[in-house]
Amino acid sequence: MAPSTRTADTRTLSGVLVGLTILGLALVVANVPSSPLRSGNLELFTIFVFPLAISLVAYVRFAEPVVWWEVALLAVWGGLSVAVTAFVGFLLTMGTSGGYPGVAVELARNIAMFLAATLGLGIPYGLAGKYRREHPRRTVVSAILALVVLFTFFSAVAIVAT
Repeated sequence: MAPSTRTADTRTLSGVLVGLTILGLALVVANVPSSPLRSGNLELFTIFVFPLAISLVAYVRFAEPVVWWEVALLAVWGGLSVAVTAFVGFLLTMGTSGGYPGVAVELARNIAMFLAATLGLGIPYGLAGKYRREHPRRTVVSAILALVVLFTFFSAVAIVAT
C-alpha cells in the first residue's frame, strides 16, 4: 500500500505548528529586560504577528484543498482582528497605574498574551479549515468569530494582568 501524501503534509504542517509555537514562546522568553534581544518591536511582533502566522498555518493544515486567496483573505481579517483587539486592549488598560510590575510578572503576562492571541486566532482558523469542504457556512462563521474569540481571550489576559 502506497503512503498517502496527505498524511505527510499533515504531519509536516503539524510539526511546523508545534515548531512555530515553541519559537514564539522562546522569543517571548528571550525578550526579558536583561536580554540583549530586548526590543519593543520584537515583543509586538511576537505577541501580535506571530500568532497570526501560526493561525494561518493551522488553517492550511486542516483545509483539504488550499485556496490561496482564502488564506490571503484570512490574513487580512486576522490583521484587522489583531488591530481592533490591540486598540481595545489598550483602552481597557489605560487607566491602570504605570509602575513596572517586575521581570517575572512581565514575562508571565507576555506568555499569557502570546498564548491568548495564538489560541484566539488558531482555534477558529483551524475549525474554518476543518469545516471548509463539508460545511462552508460553519467555515465563514468560524472565521468571523475569530475576532470575538481573540478579543475575549486577549481582553481577559489584559484585565487580569493589570
